[in-house]
Amino acid sequence: MAAPGAASAMSVSALSFSAKSVDATTGSATIELNWTMTSSNPNATGFGGDIHIRRTNPKTGTYIGTELAAGFDSQGSPFGDVTIEPGATPASTTYTWTVPVPQYGVGTKTTWAVSEIQGGDGAGDSIDWTAPQLSAFPRTFTARTTADQGYPSLDQIALAQGMQATVYESSGQGATLRYQLDSQEAKSGVYGGTVVVTGPGGRTARGSFAIGWSWSEGYQGCGNIGWMQRQVLDCTVTVSLPAGLPEGDWKVTEADLTSNAGVTHAYTGLSEAAVHVTSDSVLSATGFAFTPSQIDSWHSPVPTAQFSLRPSGAVGGVSSVQLTNWGNNANECQQLSTVPTVQADGTVTVPVRGLPGQFSCQLTGLIITDGHGNQAVYGSSLGAPDIDATLTNIPDDVLPTVDGVTVTPRTVAANDTQTWIKLTINLSASTAGVNGIDLYLVDASGHADSIQFGGVPTTFSGPLDEYFTLPQGTAPGTYTIGFRLQDQGYKTVSYGLPGSGSQPMPGGPVALTVTDPVTAR
Repeated sequence: MAAPGAASAMSVSALSFSAKSVDATTGSATIELNWTMTSSNPNATGFGGDIHIRRTNPKTGTYIGTELAAGFDSQGSPFGDVTIEPGATPASTTYTWTVPVPQYGVGTKTTWAVSEIQGGDGAGDSIDWTAPQLSAFPRTFTARTTADQGYPSLDQIALAQGMQATVYESSGQGATLRYQLDSQEAKSGVYGGTVVVTGPGGRTARGSFAIGWSWSEGYQGCGNIGWMQRQVLDCTVTVSLPAGLPEGDWKVTEADLTSNAGVTHAYTGLSEAAVHVTSDSVLSATGFAFTPSQIDSWHSPVPTAQFSLRPSGAVGGVSSVQLTNWGNNANECQQLSTVPTVQADGTVTVPVRGLPGQFSCQLTGLIITDGHGNQAVYGSSLGAPDIDATLTNIPDDVLPTVDGVTVTPRTVAANDTQTWIKLTINLSASTAGVNGIDLYLVDASGHADSIQFGGVPTTFSGPLDEYFTLPQGTAPGTYTIGFRLQDQGYKTVSYGLPGSGSQPMPGGPVALTVTDPVTAR
């Protein structure tokens, strides 16, 4: 790439449209745009880049609407709409782009202009030419168009997904609000818009969006974009609030939407839910903790814990404590009520619990509301000060222990695959109980074949009964039974299986004799 201020070895040596005007009122018109890329760098290997054309305002000449754009490379274009003229070399290539001309415009005549060409020659040189350089060429054409005086609809506007209705304003950094909107414009399409929010004292802030084009993503910049931008869904608009604002509510009061034909409509009188912005300067809290910080969720019903805090500055008491985010384990912990209980020492508590199984939930989002509507927020997920409170299950550190095993009957004929054989395993108390078992039949040579596997009713201690039938094709002989137990924490322990990792069966091997069918008769 050329050094700052230095001339690039690249340039555009020619540029023109195939006609000065075209009739686009049928909706099927095209026009060809031809341009030649050149490079004086002897190491040039071929060109690549993109080219853009845009509508112009008939009164001011400024650009309006979303550009039409195409990428090009040494083969033409990935989509076939740009071709290379014969005689191309790495130092000079002429391209032709067949441009589909939109039917609708700001009036019955729309002027289009090449607004930008950018690219490189494969040897480090590049250009990014706009109007000052391109104006030396006949870069415009006019199109007869069908006038589009319509404007985009506002089908929906709401807080963006994941956006809380309470936002922390970090000291010196301000706050960020995000909204999503849906819009349609059936003719020229949606170009962009502005969302206006109004806060305490009538202060206003704005955030804008515009649909653009990029080489890697095509048309983008506003959620899901339909063909010719006639529909946009989940378009995210960001509104930045300045630092140092007083605490209070901010609400969408206006949305201005603009079509590709340059027609703008202001939607007012909106009634979207307010966002409360706070710096925790009025209401605040300390002493965040779970009591107890560990609970036993292996058993059912799962016991509860209390999340506690000590409020300061609450007007009319604390009316709500909302735990909004549990970090990476958001689905493993639950808040049972947002209505706090005031304790004798002045702290307030709300009940919580973990779901059955192993969990560790670090609280990363908390919203506190007092009786006057003041709010305080804490937690990294809200961009607020950390909470440093974690709720966990008791550790799964006592594995199931087998005290004794019996099998009934102890003898079965080789061809009898109908008789149910009952295996009773007596368990000692464990942390997480047993909820799965794999059964094996071990022959005299020490080879283990799987009989069956699967879940069982969770059992912490006492007898666990498992029923099975003799596998088809089992040869006569004396076998022993082995098994692998799994607890709710997915930890396993084996008994009676070959290998050093398995424990011996208490009371000795559990034998099952498979008799010859003839002998059995």
